[in-house]
Amino acid sequence: MSRLPLTRRPQGFTLIELLVVIAIIAILIGLLLPAIQKVREAAARSQCQNNLKQMGLAIHNFASTYNGSLPTGGEGTDFVNFPTGPSQFDNFSFFTVILPFVEQQNIYNMMTVTAYYEATSNNIAAAQSVIKIFLCPSNALRPATGKDNEGFGYTDYGPTVYTDIDPTTGLKNPSTRVNGALHYVGPNAPPGTFGGSSISGITDGTSNTIAVAEDCGRVEPQVSPYPDPTGGGNNGRRAFWRWAEPDSGYGVSGPPAGATGTGTAVSNNPYPVNGGNGPPGCPWITTNNCGPNDEMFSFHDGNNVQAVFCDGHVQILRGGMNSIVCRMLVTPNGGEVLPSDF
Repeated sequence: MSRLPLTRRPQGFTLIELLVVIAIIAILIGLLLPAIQKVREAAARSQCQNNLKQMGLAIHNFASTYNGSLPTGGEGTDFVNFPTGPSQFDNFSFFTVILPFVEQQNIYNMMTVTAYYEATSNNIAAAQSVIKIFLCPSNALRPATGKDNEGFGYTDYGPTVYTDIDPTTGLKNPSTRVNGALHYVGPNAPPGTFGGSSISGITDGTSNTIAVAEDCGRVEPQVSPYPDPTGGGNNGRRAFWRWAEPDSGYGVSGPPAGATGTGTAVSNNPYPVNGGNGPPGCPWITTNNCGPNDEMFSFHDGNNVQAVFCDGHVQILRGGMNSIVCRMLVTPNGGEVLPSDF
């Protein structure tokens, strides 16, 4: 009995089959990547929210320890010489004085906390620590090391120490400047208060008053308008992206005069929260109050910013929110009535 010859099956894929497989893989990758990015951003936003929540708890624990005093914001307003010399600075930052309340007692113990962070070798060594809770994972600009070119640790947050948004026009107006909740009281602050205000002074309600908000993206070579007292900092100016720098507190202003576009109505100043690339004439690097340069800013999806309020709750602030409402949220005792949908 004769047998039919065996036919050999072709080995491997044909070119057409290979192309089909590659196309299917490419489609699957295209479908999966946006989902992966969304999951990563959700995780980063959640971590950022937790960072702010821990700062809110630290504020309350600080107040309990120091008889109702709030931590200094590092920066305050010199109303005696106002408006010619509006800002005055503490020797230490908000982030320095809350270190024991965010499980960083060892770093706090290294420092002479009443001295400027560049004043002693121990202070410098401590200020060069990278503290995870002070960093937002969504920051697209900060070095991955968490350190600047001089080796100092970054922060992506800051206490909102004042606002100079005009309560009528919604535009930046220095003559309408008022304190935020965590402002530095000044050189005559009562002993033992670390230069901060008091929780009893928040008459607008702690749930209606911002304590700390994201200012994500403050990086070199952005320039502070204020000189560094030691001549160090960033080319002799205060390096406000460092957690140990008192100038890490910031004012909520919106863009400077001449950078608001075509008019003076409130609708032409939708930049106090997450100004993006900034309005016309408002470059990030060279101009204070533009984009992330000393304003509320983040890289989260949806053009939003997260903030912790004085009662400890964390809330999302919508990009493009009404600037007058933004002023209301910064002032601790303005007596304003907030809209229900802010």
